[in-house]
Amino acid sequence: MMMISDLPGDLEEEILSRVPAKSLWELKTTCKRWYTLFRDPKFVEKNTKLSKAVRESILLSNDMVCSIAGDLHSSGFNTGIEFTGKLKSLKHSEDLKFSHIFHCDGLMLCSTERNNRLVVWNPCTGQRRNIEPKTCYGSNDTYALGYSRSSSSVHCYKILRWFYHQNEKKEWINGCEIYELYSDSWRVLDSFTRDYTFVFEGMSLKGDTYFVAQDNEAGAFLMKFDFTTERFVRLPLPIPSLYFHDAALLSVVRGEKLSLLHIDDRSGVMRIWVSNKFDEEAKDLSWRSDLVLEMDFDKFNLDIRSFLLDEENKAAICCVIDTEDEYKIGICIFGQDMVKQVYKDSVKVSHLHGPLVIITYVPSLIRIQKSTPKRGRKRRLISP
Repeated sequence: MMMISDLPGDLEEEILSRVPAKSLWELKTTCKRWYTLFRDPKFVEKNTKLSKAVRESILLSNDMVCSIAGDLHSSGFNTGIEFTGKLKSLKHSEDLKFSHIFHCDGLMLCSTERNNRLVVWNPCTGQRRNIEPKTCYGSNDTYALGYSRSSSSVHCYKILRWFYHQNEKKEWINGCEIYELYSDSWRVLDSFTRDYTFVFEGMSLKGDTYFVAQDNEAGAFLMKFDFTTERFVRLPLPIPSLYFHDAALLSVVRGEKLSLLHIDDRSGVMRIWVSNKFDEEAKDLSWRSDLVLEMDFDKFNLDIRSFLLDEENKAAICCVIDTEDEYKIGICIFGQDMVKQVYKDSVKVSHLHGPLVIITYVPSLIRIQKSTPKRGRKRRLISP
């Protein structure tokens, strides 16, 4: 019987490039040839484009990252979400107490408790890399992970950091820095101006980062940070303004579109909008109203912190805090004429205003290459 190893090398590579990354990584020690192949940047790029996108879901709560069975973009609307026993911590994260997590291309940018440590982490391969600050990190720093586009197949991954600091006059002002992983260096972003407020945490899509923002004159808008041009760009939102107790959350739909969940605190109406696809043909951003739920959210006593959209069933899978039951964490499905709780933790949230994030991602073989501490050290690259 013919084995895969008996096939011509190019045919063998073609077959393997269509296997999901997580399965390939489990086979890396099968032979030296495969071990080398799975670390080759060109093969990794090919695998990212051709392999079946088998999504996984994770939850950040109480300073821990936990894995959830399956892809929560498909909510199991008819059968419900089934968890395979107790949520288990992802491998290689046991010694980290996460404060925030930001996802891009299968990589996780993690800031730890009190922002005293910044780590880039690939959950699929288990690789991690500590990011040293230019001076020091602050407890109120905010971060984002993205990449600049180029004609080559190598993505230049970057970290955006904005923060408050005191100038020479002892005045508190906004600052912004960019860290490039390939050169292991921070630099100040001179074009940064901050005359607006970020309302909630951002989301990464196609290498760029998007935030819900608002100022006194323009009202609510979508702020995009383009990691290629290193510029902030204002884009339209389907809501004109936000009131103090409104919720306005962003989510990414299967790596192609943005969705916006807005709860109007005055009317108790939840609306979810979905953008057009982000691709080379899409020149303008447009939104469509995908789901409208009119209900009294006050009676549920649920604080929605993050969500995923199930487009097919027109349902929102929301990560919530139950303010009536000792601030315990839960996952609820909101759909037309229904609210269904599919998970509730037995432990209350450790920080009332701490992060509570639910995301899906496609595991990737992207390799975080470590530098060698020597004179004229080589650049560190991350290949897509």
